[in-house]
Amino acid sequence: MPPHFGALTVRIRATERPFSPRSRRRRRRPVDYRYGGSRRGVTAVTAEDVPASERILHAAIGLYGEHGFDGVTLKQIAEQAGVSTPLILHHFGSKAGLRVACDRHVAEEFQRTKTESVRQATPIPRNRFVELMQQNRHLVKYLLRAFLAGGPEMDELFDRLVEDSLRYMAEAEAIGLMYPSRNRRDRAVILLLSSFGMLLLHEQVRRQFGASIIDDPPENLLPYVAALIELYTQPVFNAELYEQLMNQATPPSTSAEERGTHD
Repeated sequence: MPPHFGALTVRIRATERPFSPRSRRRRRRPVDYRYGGSRRGVTAVTAEDVPASERILHAAIGLYGEHGFDGVTLKQIAEQAGVSTPLILHHFGSKAGLRVACDRHVAEEFQRTKTESVRQATPIPRNRFVELMQQNRHLVKYLLRAFLAGGPEMDELFDRLVEDSLRYMAEAEAIGLMYPSRNRRDRAVILLLSSFGMLLLHEQVRRQFGASIIDDPPENLLPYVAALIELYTQPVFNAELYEQLMNQATPPSTSAEERGTHD
């Protein structure tokens, strides 16, 4: 998976079964949470220490990723989060409102992680790159479901990802991590389409590279990552051919950046 997608992280993720009101009355049960996709320096906390709205959000993202948006009820989300259904409505208004909040959270995590990576401005070891790709598989599965579902919700999510990517790509250009582009928006769109297209074709990735970008352990994906890094860092065509192609291409005035509109 290209760098755009691989670094998705989530601040809090429960790795044990959620608490229930009954178990809460008996004892405070420690639950291991991960912050920023890393276990280093993390102290076990109880589920009660995490705000109900965050538990609801993460439960919904996980369940939607596993079963789809139509295959999950608010009752199931409430049970997973250890809350009541009315509390979900209190925080998010409706199931549609919860979906919007999930989309927003995924986009925010995407931008946060990419921005942090750019500002570190240090090469990422290949094995670490693979770990970043897979440390939050529930988010990967959520995005896959969102792409398959389509609709105005997906359009809004994708537009937000494009706008966010323009910001961290501008930072990357400023410090020399990325080359400047003739059209930043068009480049951002192509990179995102390429990244998420590989997600939709994850079964073909498995067939060709012998490992799935969704299900298999990171070490099995090293051949895929090596080819991907080469594609992103080594020119495919020589510069003279690029200039010839660009001189024959559609004038920049017809680009999405100058049109300022989206289909």
